[in-house]
Amino acid sequence: MSNAALKKERLIDKPILPTLLRLAWPIMTAQFLHLFYNLADTFWVSQLGPGPLAAISVSFPLVFFVISLAGGFAISGVALVSQYTGADDKENANLAAGQVIGFSVGVSLVFSAIGLIFGRQVLALIGAGPDIIEDAWAFFRVLTAGIPLIFVFFVFSAVLEGIGDTITPMKLKVGSVLFNIILDPFLIFGWWIFPDLGIAGAAYATVISRLAATIIGIYMMFTGWKGIKLSPVHFLPNFRFIPRIVRIGIPAAVGQSSLAIAMTFMTSIVAGFGTFPLAAFGVGNRILAFIRMPSMGMGRATGILVGQHLGADQEENAEKTAWTGAGVIFSFMLVMALTFLVGAPYLMRIFSDEPEVISMGTNYLRVGGFAYMLLSVQQVLGGALEGAGRTVEKSFFLIFNLWFLQVPLAYLFSYVLDMGVNGIWLGILLAKMGGVTAIIAWFTRGTWKQRLIEEKA
Repeated sequence: MSNAALKKERLIDKPILPTLLRLAWPIMTAQFLHLFYNLADTFWVSQLGPGPLAAISVSFPLVFFVISLAGGFAISGVALVSQYTGADDKENANLAAGQVIGFSVGVSLVFSAIGLIFGRQVLALIGAGPDIIEDAWAFFRVLTAGIPLIFVFFVFSAVLEGIGDTITPMKLKVGSVLFNIILDPFLIFGWWIFPDLGIAGAAYATVISRLAATIIGIYMMFTGWKGIKLSPVHFLPNFRFIPRIVRIGIPAAVGQSSLAIAMTFMTSIVAGFGTFPLAAFGVGNRILAFIRMPSMGMGRATGILVGQHLGADQEENAEKTAWTGAGVIFSFMLVMALTFLVGAPYLMRIFSDEPEVISMGTNYLRVGGFAYMLLSVQQVLGGALEGAGRTVEKSFFLIFNLWFLQVPLAYLFSYVLDMGVNGIWLGILLAKMGGVTAIIAWFTRGTWKQRLIEEKA
């Protein structure tokens, strides 16, 4: 493939706003579909009874932790490949892709081995009692064996996003999710010629669907079909790249993992007030998860475009991209927040007919709409930092928001100042205000606008 073929994927000479929107919508679509995939998994497993459903719930923190690690190393792929693409350096873009994939596979094999050796004991420690431990282990064991496939799928998607192709990862994600949804009942209940695997069938469906997507992705990269052309030599350890992969990937993984742990603490704070507040919190989070999809997509798109601009030594355009993405998503989320002021009770009634749940959930959505409006700006600026490879700073602001502001403030207002569950909602809002103020203040200094890569020879 010629340099011209790679160069045509560069986005840096195109208008910023239309380019951001073109990059973002496929990512948003894939994220929306993933939510439906989770709902389908939950639906089919729930037919087995409350035990298997609880087994999946208790397994989720460990699974989410592994996915966070995969996402962290995928960010390495976005940062390095996007910057080499912006610099019009085809060979190093290919080499960076091979190194990130190879390194991620090595790391994933280690985590897979650790999970298979110690997973059962860890599941017991985090709450899998004698009644569900067998189901939890059956589910987790299969997913743990498939960890390398999860890593490769994440990194492959990130590599293509780095060159500006978000459509192909979306298509593969759509195909993988639909295949997973179709496989679920066949493997869980033993439909047709398939074995009755119970809860393990849900895990097998996930692994098989990821395997299919991974095979297609590897074929694309080795044939050069989508702008990256790999050969076996690209996977040989290159100690010019590995330190950068570690430096970018580990902080990103730590930051994402902290999110899962913080949500566990927030749930425990809410749970102290009883079943109705916990139900309202759960329903509210599901609704807010949907409106977060655009900010997640815009954040990833911003990172891709910022990376390409920095790779081309266009620092001003990199900064303009970040503020454009932040402005667009803030405007969208402001509309959503204002909509929630009127529509929150109607949304809550879709999920519950209990008056107390509706009332508490309505208050949460009304406050949460504005809180997530502020969070969306932090997510987009954080995406810009990922594109610049500044994952230490990005993760710091994420941890600062969650652990230094949100968890303490929610506890302070709800328990210490005796404001009840409304104190939790207030704590979340004030935390997002503090978090976005901090990242904006640091971001405007401009010290993040330094490219990772060396000058092209």
